[in-house]
Amino acid sequence: MSIRLYPLQHYTQSGNLKPPPFFYLALLFLARTWGLLIISVVSRNEGEKLLAIFYPDKIHFYSGLASGAAAVLLFILSGRDHDKNRVISKLWQAGYPFLLLSILADLALQFYYLLLNNFQYSLAASLQLVFAVWLLLYCCRSRHLKDCFIRTV
Repeated sequence: MSIRLYPLQHYTQSGNLKPPPFFYLALLFLARTWGLLIISVVSRNEGEKLLAIFYPDKIHFYSGLASGAAAVLLFILSGRDHDKNRVISKLWQAGYPFLLLSILADLALQFYYLLLNNFQYSLAASLQLVFAVWLLLYCCRSRHLKDCFIRTV
């Protein structure tokens, strides 16, 4: 396996390759249920109503939290200096397969929700499905994204 070289602005001061900017957008998409949880906790009185709008069945909410857990962990780890802590370094290096699993879990949940609705057309469901498929293709093909999970120092 050969290591590609990138321009200097793509590296941190400690020499690790920074993830591409789209990586963070992908993490936000995968952790959207976690974002809704934070918004509902902050809004206190209206939080339960807000969750009921997006997730009428609580099991769907919990499965959304489970599928986005890897994205939240990767988001937390992405801001760390991986060289200073061995555990963080190992977790980060193992993060790429978990990113792919998180995308696949999200896709599986979306297909399950479509099945529950008898595959009726919904703009929101369609956009989420298209974005998740595009995200999977991007993560499988992006060499920069794969390389950022490899230890470079």
